[in-house]
Amino acid sequence: MRVYRKQALGFAFFLAWNYYSFFSCGLVPVIRVIRSSERVWVWAGLFIAVGSIVVMLVSARTSLAGKNACGVAAALLGAGGTAIIWTSFFNEAAYQWVSAGGGMIAGAGFALMALVWGDRMSRYNEAAIEFSAPASFILSFLIYFALLALKGPASMAVDALLPVLSMYFAFRPAEAAHGGDEGVAYVDRRVRGRELGHALAGIVTLCLLFGMLWFQFAYFRLLSTPDVVGDRFLHYLVPFSCSSVLSIIALLSCIKLSRHLNFTLMFRWGLPFLLLSYALLYYNYDDEVQRIVAYTVNFIGMFGVQFSFWIAAPKYVRRSRIPAYVLFGGMFAAEGMGIFAGTWYGLAVIDGVTATNVMNESLLFFVAVLLVAMVVGFNPRWSFFRMSPRWKVREDEADDEATGGTSTADDINALFAQQAEELRAAYGLSNRETEVAELLLAGRSRPYIRDELVISLNTVHAHARNIYAKCGVHSQQEFMDLLRPVAKRDEPEA
Repeated sequence: MRVYRKQALGFAFFLAWNYYSFFSCGLVPVIRVIRSSERVWVWAGLFIAVGSIVVMLVSARTSLAGKNACGVAAALLGAGGTAIIWTSFFNEAAYQWVSAGGGMIAGAGFALMALVWGDRMSRYNEAAIEFSAPASFILSFLIYFALLALKGPASMAVDALLPVLSMYFAFRPAEAAHGGDEGVAYVDRRVRGRELGHALAGIVTLCLLFGMLWFQFAYFRLLSTPDVVGDRFLHYLVPFSCSSVLSIIALLSCIKLSRHLNFTLMFRWGLPFLLLSYALLYYNYDDEVQRIVAYTVNFIGMFGVQFSFWIAAPKYVRRSRIPAYVLFGGMFAAEGMGIFAGTWYGLAVIDGVTATNVMNESLLFFVAVLLVAMVVGFNPRWSFFRMSPRWKVREDEADDEATGGTSTADDINALFAQQAEELRAAYGLSNRETEVAELLLAGRSRPYIRDELVISLNTVHAHARNIYAKCGVHSQQEFMDLLRPVAKRDEPEA
């Protein structure tokens, strides 16, 4: 866990930089331009998309996320873009072009850092993912609030330092091994040409829906942002504080109570909050307080989608064995295009927005997301992808057909199943306890068991306690040792 804590801190620096640079006016030394951070975000989104596509194609030929040069380039682009964005506010006449350039550079840095952290987190097991992602988001909010206390050049200097710190923790030599529970060599395996096309085709509906969600968030952010100049407290701090706290509480509740954590959580979370945001704006669009509340609700939906993504995406890489750079490259390309299109369109129409047309137009976009979801559905391979014998990995099936026999993975699964049945006969385990016991014997973490059996984490804990009590053991390791030959159990460890 020491390794994961350090990595969680590095990921938190990346998230805090993203929030401070693109989601708030923390970098603004002199407030001169209404919706200044949104104007930077539009160009950052464009280069997040372009950069993600480029790094995905390059990664298909070389292990880009593992090269120190990638970390150096990401840190320099992030820090340089931050400095340019900050300096753009000192020249109002040139602000538009200078801030656009800074946003593009920072967006390219974001794409590289997202690739690196996608690669790192895809090497974690399920338990580590569910520890690291919430811990990083909590730390990022604390760092963000600490940054808000700084003024002038100090705030820019510290914010520009965050990408450097993030990449330092990502590329520390001691962290190179990453603590997975099994080999994850496929995370960065090379795929080109037709194989790359097939991999992207498998996630195209997911990317499409993800991009449409971010279009909604970006567009709604423009509609709901208060028309105030100079009031940072009401404009950013109150919505950001409330939404961050509520999002963390809701996320931790989902981890504890949900029966599965996968990509569907992004839509189960995001769409209701979007609809609530629209309703709040329609109720009284001209009321500043009402718009701040809607702004806060939009942030809750946006943060929740981010939380869900950074939990679901690494798990999907581990389950499906799609290379991390393909999944994260495709998803962040879709996110960047959604941000660019939503923010650009919002800036174009904001001056003529009224309560009536904001509701009519926003609902059309919202219904478009629902229609696409209805037509394409949720692909079972990214919704409920399991690795039990009933849901074999395609590579294992191909090996079976080629050899005319069973795979090694099947033999091992059969052994664990047989051992679980022996324990059931000896200790009176129930049907569900036997299923849980089979996965515990295989060394699976409890979050993995939750996703595999589609039961809540609380239920997994309850079953594990019952199993250990019936078998007279106190830990998973003792339980796994139960069926080891007595001679081996008595051997002293080297």
